[in-house]
Amino acid sequence: MTKGFKRLAALLAVCTALGAAGCKDNAESGAATGEGTAEAVTSEPVEETAKVGYIFNGRADGGGTTEELNSQRLKAVSHSDLFTEYIDNVTISDFEAAVKTLAEDGCTYIVAASPVYTHAITSVAGKYMNINFVSMGSHVSTANVYAYTETPYQAGYVAGLAAAFNSENEKVGVVADIGQFYCTPFINAVTLGAQLVYENASVVAATADADDEIREAVDALVSEGCDVIISYTESPETAEYCNRKGIKFVGNINYGADAANYENMLMYYYSSRDSFFLSQFKQITLDTWLAEEYLGSMGNGIINLSDALPASKDGTQELINALAAKVSGGQAYIFSGELKDNSGSIKYTQYDSMTANEIYNMDWYVYGTKVLETFRKPKTDLEINSFEIKE
Repeated sequence: MTKGFKRLAALLAVCTALGAAGCKDNAESGAATGEGTAEAVTSEPVEETAKVGYIFNGRADGGGTTEELNSQRLKAVSHSDLFTEYIDNVTISDFEAAVKTLAEDGCTYIVAASPVYTHAITSVAGKYMNINFVSMGSHVSTANVYAYTETPYQAGYVAGLAAAFNSENEKVGVVADIGQFYCTPFINAVTLGAQLVYENASVVAATADADDEIREAVDALVSEGCDVIISYTESPETAEYCNRKGIKFVGNINYGADAANYENMLMYYYSSRDSFFLSQFKQITLDTWLAEEYLGSMGNGIINLSDALPASKDGTQELINALAAKVSGGQAYIFSGELKDNSGSIKYTQYDSMTANEIYNMDWYVYGTKVLETFRKPKTDLEINSFEIKE
């Protein structure tokens, strides 16, 4: 039996077990329909390739950070012999069931592709010691969990600088999704970056994730006097809404050639993970995969910045270049020196430098930061275990 037919048979078996949950195999060889000429069966053994499953918190076709992650998966797998599949729109409460579904479908490696799963994976991985996991949000590895994390606050530092330079009110807004990497350090880095331009610059932050919540958050930030908004959300709605409303903004996905369609965008930042995924695929293929730890940063090319776009003031690009060079070279000590919280109390002296672990676990905001009450609404209409496996 060929690989394609074997995969199809396996998926049909899973579909039968799942009942109403739909399954689909979109592999290149999955076009078999039972029609046409049957392939000859040989006695040669068929070498099975490893199967890697991805679990996404958002929609793979939602236009935001999950779609970007999925595109990076596809780019990496195009240079590999491995077979990958995914389940998207998986809540934290559904995470273990999604792991079970992928494991039953033959996945021996699973990428938990969102920081929201960081705590859930600790207990789940212990129940599936025959599965190797990549946890995108963990910074400490375990026996079968590869810890992957990023430093988006480095991009936030530069974005804060660019936003403040383009602000007439010396007040910058941030719409943040708490499901993104290190939301609090990101907001704090924006404030510290803005204060490189104006000593008394202030940042107002609002948390939201659904599109209607994001629109309410943007409106609230504008009413607070913010005339530039930085997006740090899973959904692209922050950028879309700001562009429609004529509000200057900084985007948080790779817009590429499409950036020309956003006349109010100052710049954008994004994470490029396809090289990391490809390195994981190669290790799996060579049977050299180990549960290690990886930190994606501006220094190693995971965190990236665009050039200043036409909406930016003259001089923005020079500022971006100067600060980005220092951040990439490890010479911008974002969380070093005297740091006060937003009540004015000194948290660190001028001789201090925060450790990585202290940054990861920040639960306070630096002086000059105001945080509005969350715009996130309780989610009550969740369906459990209604999964569709996709290529």
